[in-house]
Amino acid sequence: MEMFILITFAFVALLSATQSTTTTVTLLPDDKENSKIIVLNESGSQVVDEQGYAVIVTSDVDSPTPPEQADLQKIKLQHAALFAIQPQKPEKFLLYFESNGVVLLNDSQLLVPTIIEAAKARKAPIINIIGHSDAAGSTEYNLKLSTERANAVAKLLQFENIKEAEYRIDSHGESDPLIKSDKQVEPKNRRVEVEIW
Repeated sequence: MEMFILITFAFVALLSATQSTTTTVTLLPDDKENSKIIVLNESGSQVVDEQGYAVIVTSDVDSPTPPEQADLQKIKLQHAALFAIQPQKPEKFLLYFESNGVVLLNDSQLLVPTIIEAAKARKAPIINIIGHSDAAGSTEYNLKLSTERANAVAKLLQFENIKEAEYRIDSHGESDPLIKSDKQVEPKNRRVEVEIW
């Protein structure tokens, strides 16, 4: 699970010439719904499961503080250089297919040029292509079909000669449904996910 965590350090020199470190751990806002971090030391732990909240650890003998809302504007100003080098977030697309084959639905065909533009806009993009199927048919058949769908999308994109693109092709068959359903035939599960990094 992708999440962005910011850890800031403040060093305090003690008279005994030893150093005590205060560490602040912040769960930054992200588009992931279930992001969380666990901060622990010898004395205890705290869970931060709300984005924009932070805990502070002052020493090994003091437990981390309970989560408190962080000043995100201040963090962004203090760590502007760090935020500037943060990688660009991936763009994600879903392409849907007709039943029992590799023919894209009309709306999905219209989305292909947008995917190509997004990939060409990045320098040396990594393009993840993951095929899926619904649960109609055998597990083996669905895995084969989802692989064929992923390969068909890869060929469409590779035909465009996207500079320095790296393609990563995978398939999950029926094992990772978008829509969990008692029905075997769920059109939204007949899909290919395309992630452009």
